[in-house]
Amino acid sequence: MRRRGDHRHRGGTHCAYGLASRGHGGCRVSEIFNFDSAAFDMDDAFARYSELYARGADVVRTGATFFARVRSWKLDRTILFARQFGGVRHIRQQRVTQDGFDHFVLSHVVAGELTVCLDGKTLVITPGESVLLDTTQPMETVTDSVNLITVSVARDAMRAAVGDVQDLHGYLVGAREGGLLGAMLRALIEQVPHLPIGAHAAITRTLIDLLSVAIKPFGSGARSEFHRLEHVRYETVRRLVEANIGVPDFCIQDIINATGISRAGLYRLFDFCGGVARFIQICRLQQLRDRLDNRRFDSLSLAELAPMLGFSDESHASRLFKQAFGIAPGAYRAASIRGAQHPAVDLMARRWNSSLTELQ
Repeated sequence: MRRRGDHRHRGGTHCAYGLASRGHGGCRVSEIFNFDSAAFDMDDAFARYSELYARGADVVRTGATFFARVRSWKLDRTILFARQFGGVRHIRQQRVTQDGFDHFVLSHVVAGELTVCLDGKTLVITPGESVLLDTTQPMETVTDSVNLITVSVARDAMRAAVGDVQDLHGYLVGAREGGLLGAMLRALIEQVPHLPIGAHAAITRTLIDLLSVAIKPFGSGARSEFHRLEHVRYETVRRLVEANIGVPDFCIQDIINATGISRAGLYRLFDFCGGVARFIQICRLQQLRDRLDNRRFDSLSLAELAPMLGFSDESHASRLFKQAFGIAPGAYRAASIRGAQHPAVDLMARRWNSSLTELQ
């Protein structure tokens, strides 16, 4: 495998890993984590990196020098990564049947090379090219040095882009075919720290449109148009729910009255998450988690936050939060406060894993 440039990360000020500051009151795009191996000695850095990726992949060092710098942001049912790493192999084999992942990963190579090993096929992805991988299928990736932009995309969003997703595992998007898509991803990495949350929906719509152009430039047919309409309906309902998150008795009939979508249509639209009522509950829990991560809300107790987000009381919010995230709200807030000063891999991984779960 030929090398492209110096793979060692030198110079500049290195960040350790941790959660982003919420100094803007939660109005900006949420950074899930920021990991830089240069903040640790190599063995410690690799151990921490392996722990971070433990749920989704086995991580093995290669003969090349290991380094990794990864930043991640949560968007609208997509997760964006800026990744520079080398001397490492990521393996998803047995984990495919264990972790429940059911989304696509789009990787766009900015510099260096990424080798992707699928069942009986090896692809070398070079600068300007992108590859789509289905997390329900086995895969391995390896590199001496690569600079990637990676997007985890919900399966229904991919259907909205191309319709039939059965043959997309290992689909290579050439530099010419994916020129607009690559330009959008490179610009997004530069702008994402400054984007308001209100930009999420527009970003996802643009990503879907450019994926469609890159994969099905002559049109993706009626199936894709159906899924795209469903995606727009989903966005409409989500924004309505978020606008009424603090209304305790906000219900399905309110959504029907506001949007005109039938009850059957709503149930079909949110079947992936267990129904409309469950979706409303999930939105409330995500909002609660965001506030527990936001230091500007530290003066408010759970008893005060719960009714603001439509929960009946503190006990109700606490019970549902622990069921969803595996940790009590008070313990989560305490870990988040500690993590702001002394970042820990377990908190980073918890936020990443819960964000991945929201893609399903």
